[in-house]
Amino acid sequence: MVKKLSERALHFIERLGKSREYEIDLEILEKHLNFYHLQNSFEILRFQKSFSGLHIQDIVIHIFTPKQIKQHKGVNTYHWEGQTLFSINESFYIAENGEIALRDCGCDSYDFYFYFERFETFIEQQAFFEEYRYYIRLPGLGNDLICNINFLSEYFSDYDFIDECSDKYHRMWKNNLHLLHARLYPEGWIIFFDSLSENERHKLIEELKTKNIIA
Repeated sequence: MVKKLSERALHFIERLGKSREYEIDLEILEKHLNFYHLQNSFEILRFQKSFSGLHIQDIVIHIFTPKQIKQHKGVNTYHWEGQTLFSINESFYIAENGEIALRDCGCDSYDFYFYFERFETFIEQQAFFEEYRYYIRLPGLGNDLICNINFLSEYFSDYDFIDECSDKYHRMWKNNLHLLHARLYPEGWIIFFDSLSENERHKLIEELKTKNIIA
């Protein structure tokens, strides 16, 4: 089930703006998608309707262009874990089930790993960090997680859990000092620490190491 975007994320998208030149009639696109023999085209169509043409980080997010569809030209696709992947920018690939993947070990690799359950999580995180940018004035620090991620959730139960920015690949918490972001990579979970205080962050990291929660 896809989460609805928060008001913060909706305002973020509105500020970014979308280019109408990437709009494609969804019925025409659905017929074009038959060329790729997808198991289900719903998520690709939903992405096209919601995000195609979005300007973010000096790049226009899109899979297809109207000209390419009109000329019946295909786009490059990739295959990973039973899913067909389409490029949506220089870094991200959307799978037919809606998950967002990255190339593993650089742009020349044909190995991928899934990084977001949906593109919405990425948008939520971008909108969140724009609003709470003061947490990331200090250089970020990351440590390998050596306990179960659910135990970490219990440990930080007195923090605010940022549900809209979290999915099965991400967990985020904050309080008035710290912002914690656990990310799942192929090698396991890594937790990143941002903080308003270098001393307090150091204390938190040492506490977690002492309790054998992080390496």
